[in-house]
Amino acid sequence: MNCQIEIKNIESIRVAYTKYKGISTKVNNVFPNVFKAIKGKANGAPFCCFYKMNKETKIGDMELCVPTDQKPIREGVFVKDIPSIKAVCITHVGSYETLYTSYEKIEKYAKENNLNIGFPFREVYIKGPGMILKGNPNKYITEIQFPIIEVE
Repeated sequence: MNCQIEIKNIESIRVAYTKYKGISTKVNNVFPNVFKAIKGKANGAPFCCFYKMNKETKIGDMELCVPTDQKPIREGVFVKDIPSIKAVCITHVGSYETLYTSYEKIEKYAKENNLNIGFPFREVYIKGPGMILKGNPNKYITEIQFPIIEVE
């Protein structure tokens, strides 16, 4: 699998979001709440912002974000503008079980290029399981974005 690493400027974006604390592999169970709160009117790919993550347990603090101009109509779903960032990005094609390989590539790239990367990092779900059909996990497309932390 060919994963290209690139440095990108990510524009600021308005999102509907909900906070989630738990096992990262369970976010699929919570995302539908955000979509329902904006009546499915997304204007971009949904993503997770990870504020804290334990690599071993996969338990973390995250926000499940859906780009939208809508005002959420549900408890626990809020709106905010996420500021623009400069980020190290990799596009991962394949199942979520193999995402760790792309994380390893980003860590290696950052180390080799003396880049400080940090939180919150994002997983943007460009193509993933649909609401009804799971689809083929080998064709999922996820972009991982790590903000570059400028050191004085």
